[in-house]
Amino acid sequence: METLMTVGGALVIGLIVAMIATPRVVEYVETIKVNGSVRALYDATRTQEDLMRWSSWPTETGSSCSVAGDDGVVGAQTVFLDKKGKQFGYQEVTHLEKDRMVEFKLESKGPPHKPILRLYFVPITAEQTEVIMYFRNDISPPFHVFLRLFGVVRWTRGLHTKDLDGLRRFIEDQQDYTGAPLQKAA
Repeated sequence: METLMTVGGALVIGLIVAMIATPRVVEYVETIKVNGSVRALYDATRTQEDLMRWSSWPTETGSSCSVAGDDGVVGAQTVFLDKKGKQFGYQEVTHLEKDRMVEFKLESKGPPHKPILRLYFVPITAEQTEVIMYFRNDISPPFHVFLRLFGVVRWTRGLHTKDLDGLRRFIEDQQDYTGAPLQKAA
């Protein structure tokens, strides 16, 4: 009985130490160079209909998406739907700086957190652009420990890296995330 209490006490102390020592904020920057104009990248990012075609999230999570609100403006949303068609979250355009930056916030079920994502477009030449992805997420305790422990933070960053590559393929190769050629609008 004493051993069980000692082990239980050690686990509680370990969890408290992990909660104090583990950063609550996840923050990183990823960059990529794309052979495309600032305008093309800005439009492909702010327009949710296009974003759903190059983003890794629908394919990698097995979800589907739809656009809510006026597409391409502040307030437009990509709504995430599970396999039964039930909404479990959304990504909303929260700030636009024409040909310079698009900002999103994410709302979803799960642990309390406040993720934001910004994509900056820096011209290198008229037809080459550096895309800078800035991600920040404030995760409430004790969830910040578990999301790191179970690899959710690493998984999310991996999907963001895939997103940048998907955006590059969308602009340069005219392909969606799966590699299928883009269909021309009628």
